Amino acid sequence: MRSSMMALAALAMTSLPVGAMAATEVVVWHSYRGGEQAALEEVAKTFNTQNKEIQIKLLQIPYDAFADKVTAAIPRGKGPDLFIFAQDRLGDWAANSLIEPVDFWLDDELRKAFVEPTLEALTYDDAVFGLPMAFKMTALIYNKKLVKTPPKTTGELIEMAKKATDAKAGRFGLVYENANFYFQSAWMQGFGGKVFDKKGKPTLDTPEVLASMKFAQKLAHDAGIMPEEVSSILVTTLFNKGDAAFVINGPWFLGEIDKKIDYGVAVLPTIDEAGGKPAKPFLTAEGIIMSAKSQDKKASFEVMKYLASVEAGKVLAKKGYITVARKGVYDDPEVKNDPKLSVFRAQLKNSAPMPNTPAMRMVWSPATTAMNKIINGKADPAGAMKEAQDEVSKLVKGARR
Repeated sequence: MRSSMMALAALAMTSLPVGAMAATEVVVWHSYRGGEQAALEEVAKTFNTQNKEIQIKLLQIPYDAFADKVTAAIPRGKGPDLFIFAQDRLGDWAANSLIEPVDFWLDDELRKAFVEPTLEALTYDDAVFGLPMAFKMTALIYNKKLVKTPPKTTGELIEMAKKATDAKAGRFGLVYENANFYFQSAWMQGFGGKVFDKKGKPTLDTPEVLASMKFAQKLAHDAGIMPEEVSSILVTTLFNKGDAAFVINGPWFLGEIDKKIDYGVAVLPTIDEAGGKPAKPFLTAEGIIMSAKSQDKKASFEVMKYLASVEAGKVLAKKGYITVARKGVYDDPEVKNDPKLSVFRAQLKNSAPMPNTPAMRMVWSPATTAMNKIINGKADPAGAMKEAQDEVSKLVKGARR
């Protein structure tokens, strides 16, 4: 009886039409939330409707755990086929053979299809390890009810923020994650500081970096315009309650803003304390990256191409307010003339690509510890950054050995 049933099942499978065969499932990890997540889900749904042989399966991973989860899961064959992430861990993952170079599938037309320097940012050791989906950096986001015209300089920013601050009422002029090294990059690079020199040596305790840290302390304490111990949740909560005049954040934040808030976006101000130089945040090229363990690399690249396409990009830009990297998307008048997305394109001119070498992974923890001491503990920047410099230097030397 059992053998008869198995034979019938086998006969049924062989009689299925080709289109009814099981589709190749491409698992994509991402950390999008809010409007960005909704837009990505719409893009995946469209792809799955249009394609029967390949299907996208999205899995949302919390951002704070994302990089470590990728690093741990892929070697065990438990990771995704593709994942969406910025370029800062690219060199580390490439050096450890966790991700797949995609040069084999790239032609000249596709190489030239992205906003510069996003493809270069996803290149390590002369190999391309991802297709750019978005370029992201911070800008100044303001509540139009509290601010009529955004400031051009940090002096104007502080003056406007003071007028908008009423600490007793829980209202503040400026709110951003000032103990987060990522957000500090705008001031650090504006003052002329860098994470590494041209030879790859850490440079976290130079005079320029220390000057930027003292400026961050000024905003946090001396100016009297910010709350204490700012978290990402506090930034969102205060802005959506109408209790923050200015926040410094990226395009991902736009999808989290309450619809009742009338807001605008402006480029970050020039820094009076740095001689009028522009603030220069990290540029992150957010790419769709292929796991070296992907079971079907050809199918995975087809998904990569679609997620980085003009068709997908229009949805991501219009529905998710994502600053997409595909040039052709900006031929659409709705995207090109959007007053918020256009500001991030303008900010692109004053930004610096985040390093993607393996050593960058070793920077975050020491730098974050130092930032917390400087901002929340009011420590002397020279001592805190010297500790960070020494620790990063030690980690880099150890890795090279």
